[in-house]
Amino acid sequence: MTLTPGPLDGTSVGPSDGALESDAFAELLRGALRPTLVVAALAVLVAAFSGVTAAWSAALGAVLVLGFFTASLLVMKRTAHLPPTTVMAVVMITYTVKVVVLGVVLFAVRDASWLNGYAAGVTITVCALVWLFFEMRAYKRLRIFAFSPGEKAGA
Repeated sequence: MTLTPGPLDGTSVGPSDGALESDAFAELLRGALRPTLVVAALAVLVAAFSGVTAAWSAALGAVLVLGFFTASLLVMKRTAHLPPTTVMAVVMITYTVKVVVLGVVLFAVRDASWLNGYAAGVTITVCALVWLFFEMRAYKRLRIFAFSPGEKAGA
């Protein structure tokens, strides 16, 4: 989506900021979700060669990663219009909640006979790395500036 300069003041004419934010978050989600789903399916398929337990464990690991990372993007999408300090506080609270939930899940399944720790651990690690790589790749392609390129230093 290309924005064109306005007629008199050089401002951009195009979709509202809300639409652009929504498009950006949708692009980040699409960019990371699709490859991670492919890798998750491959992980479950490969784990199935070790048995049903390993396959279910890999699926659980993939669901954890997909759920946690998707939740982060959705929280950031919902808070993008707020002041940066508020966004940071909400994101830190979200991170803390995710760590607590992960701790509860790990505590709950620590002695589960139906869980293959190796399959779950490898799937979690690989899916998390794939998600992060492709999310960064999608972000880079969005070309969102951290500063205004027309401003002078110190202005």
